[in-house]
Amino acid sequence: MAWALLALLALAAGVTAWHDPRRLRIGVYLTLVIGLASIGIAGRVAILLDDSDDPLRLAWALLGAVVLAILALVVLGVASVFNGFAMLRREGRRPSNLLSLVFGVVVLAYCALIVAVWWFDRNHTDVALVLFFWLVAIGTPLAYLAFVFVAFVGYGLVYGWAAARWARPVDAVIVLGAGLMGERVTPLLASRLDRGRQALDRSRARGRDTHLICSGGQGADEVVPEAVAMANHLVESGVDRDLLWLEDASTSTEENLQFSARVAAEHGVEGGRFAVVTNDYHALRAALLMRRTSLDGYALGATTARYFWPSAILREFAAILWEHRRLNVALLALACVPMVLLLVRSVASLA
Repeated sequence: MAWALLALLALAAGVTAWHDPRRLRIGVYLTLVIGLASIGIAGRVAILLDDSDDPLRLAWALLGAVVLAILALVVLGVASVFNGFAMLRREGRRPSNLLSLVFGVVVLAYCALIVAVWWFDRNHTDVALVLFFWLVAIGTPLAYLAFVFVAFVGYGLVYGWAAARWARPVDAVIVLGAGLMGERVTPLLASRLDRGRQALDRSRARGRDTHLICSGGQGADEVVPEAVAMANHLVESGVDRDLLWLEDASTSTEENLQFSARVAAEHGVEGGRFAVVTNDYHALRAALLMRRTSLDGYALGATTARYFWPSAILREFAAILWEHRRLNVALLALACVPMVLLLVRSVASLA
């Protein structure tokens, strides 16, 4: 029965991806398949160990798995904290640059709670039991967020690889803008433009009359529209200006896509196929927005500096949660029920 469920989930993922791979539910299906399969395999191994001649073998295996899981959490937390300080040092003290630092502190705090349960269990069993209940109650919504995060990041990596591997010719390549340094593009934006140029050359080499759309408006702190700076950079790099179209009014990713589609339509490309180029951490969300705006095609990701990636992917994850806020609020509220009940019980015991 369990393996039939896994097969059904895998089939659902395959059918959905075949119809349109720009759906986050595919990542949810695949994560469920891998997670449930891992639990099933672990259960089979536990049965084999329990049937062995050494009665302590299963206990030692379980203890080892728990210790490895805690050590992995500690490493994740410490690495995130160090990355947070690196972001503050290199990118400035903006709230968005605090994400990996805050994430690391939360992970380490949860690890500290696990250690507290173990320590109190040696000396104060009643206190340890209460802390254990709190550990489970807090861990339930965190487990939900962790599951969605793994599904998002995991499928983002799969989608990025597949889109690059099987990229088809397109009518236009849309490169999404980012911040500028004066009238020059930043290294991050330059990496997008390089990736866009590769997509342009590849599509034209396969016989399509492909053009590249530089998409980006002018921010309050920018001296020129991003689209203008992007076009200048590409021309300096050797791209024929006649192959470039400019969209210089957008202020968000969704507007990038909508306004670029209008620019393409003005040049005779209406209802065509597009390749949207951004950075790797943003590619899946850009693809999801393409589907929402009825834009046919796929998204490609340019390589991002390693130190920048953790905070950027956390920011994208927060955006995904917000874009599906009704569903996430409902599920998080359900996951928080044990915590609310425990809080009510604790308050009642003090009365």
